[in-house]
Amino acid sequence: MRALHILGNKNKEIRNKIFLLAWPVILTNLLNTLTVTVDMIMVGRLGPVAIASVGLGSQVVFISFAVMIAVSAGTVALVARYIGAKENKMAGYVLQQSLILGAILSIPLMLIGLFFSDDILSLLGAECGVVTTGAVYIKIVFLASIFTFTNFLSAAALRGAGDTKTPLYVSGIVSVVNIMLNYMLIFGKFGFPALGVKGAAIGTALSFVVGTVVYIIIFLKGKTVLNLFSNGRIFELETIRRIMRIGTPAATEQIAIQIGFIIYVMIVIIFGTNALAAHQIGMRIQSLSFMPGFGFAMASAALVGQNLGAKKIKEAEQSGWQSMQLCVMTMVAISAVLFIIARPVACIFVDDAETVNLSVIWIRILAVGIPAIGIYFTIAGALRGAGDTRWPLYASVIGVYGCRLPLALLLGFYAGLGLYGVWIAMTVEYYIRSILVVYRFKSGKWKHIKV
Repeated sequence: MRALHILGNKNKEIRNKIFLLAWPVILTNLLNTLTVTVDMIMVGRLGPVAIASVGLGSQVVFISFAVMIAVSAGTVALVARYIGAKENKMAGYVLQQSLILGAILSIPLMLIGLFFSDDILSLLGAECGVVTTGAVYIKIVFLASIFTFTNFLSAAALRGAGDTKTPLYVSGIVSVVNIMLNYMLIFGKFGFPALGVKGAAIGTALSFVVGTVVYIIIFLKGKTVLNLFSNGRIFELETIRRIMRIGTPAATEQIAIQIGFIIYVMIVIIFGTNALAAHQIGMRIQSLSFMPGFGFAMASAALVGQNLGAKKIKEAEQSGWQSMQLCVMTMVAISAVLFIIARPVACIFVDDAETVNLSVIWIRILAVGIPAIGIYFTIAGALRGAGDTRWPLYASVIGVYGCRLPLALLLGFYAGLGLYGVWIAMTVEYYIRSILVVYRFKSGKWKHIKV
């Protein structure tokens, strides 16, 4: 009985740590989503060409996130491991090296944005007006790549160290500055010129500059456990190699998922404009429902990494399983609510009856898969926190290319289920992906990975 009591207290302690780490990440993601939504509403006032330019331009910019994900995944794993081992100085050194690496990698991105943005948009099939306006947006945003990297990597390192509140505060400042500058520069308010889409790009870029300044001030004042200005060589190849060795599979995973997503959407397009519209509505709802999953995934990664660094192997494993349980309970609740209110939610986005009916079915199919993606997020997060970034890559590639796409064709066209079959394939794939990462985590092989 005493052993059970001690175990119960230990689990409660772990759950409390998970919640403390997760809720700021959830709020940060919601804040970022709200900011993007407000920006799109403002740009939407300029007309369809403007909103298409910013929308397509943002997709191009998002591709660069794969580079940031590579660096951040390695940073989180190493920082968490060093913090757990009480080697705070080395954790700060990892942050320093990741920022230097981010600055180096931002240079080719800036050059690509400056010289090839028109060509990229043309290859995507954009109309002439969208190419011209969208290229301006991409060039300005890519010029600020070094500041975007600094924000992204600083937040990742702090979360790996167990500090999820500081990134929330900085994100709040960045979001407020972004919205204010965009309002002034898009519409020409308070004496500023009305720059339209160009103003939206400048506002976004400057907000990341402000975020960078805030992070530097925080690090200079020693307000966090990480010391950015640790002693050591300015450029240390071995640390950078370790960051990229851990992070490259995570970046590859994201690229593979994005390519698979494009192919999947091409299948949906076959069923017509209403089907595509319904699909986009469902995906927007899904992205919002994923927010808790991101929070629990980050908590899982940080706690697993820290416990491994502290040689607390059992606590590391418990952190992963407890994160999964809490996330699944949250996602099941969200899933149930979405299933019930699918029609009112769909009606918010569109008036067309056919599109609404399709959206309702799609939202309900997605709702069935939301708990599975919660499992994937948290267990994949645990594996990444341990430095095992290859297995989530394998699970995603097998899931998307071995299940989702073939099953979409099989159910949609050969089984005669049409669009519904295509959508069902995506939900099935979520469960396949979650089973694969759970299998890996249960095997315990991640416990012995050297970072």
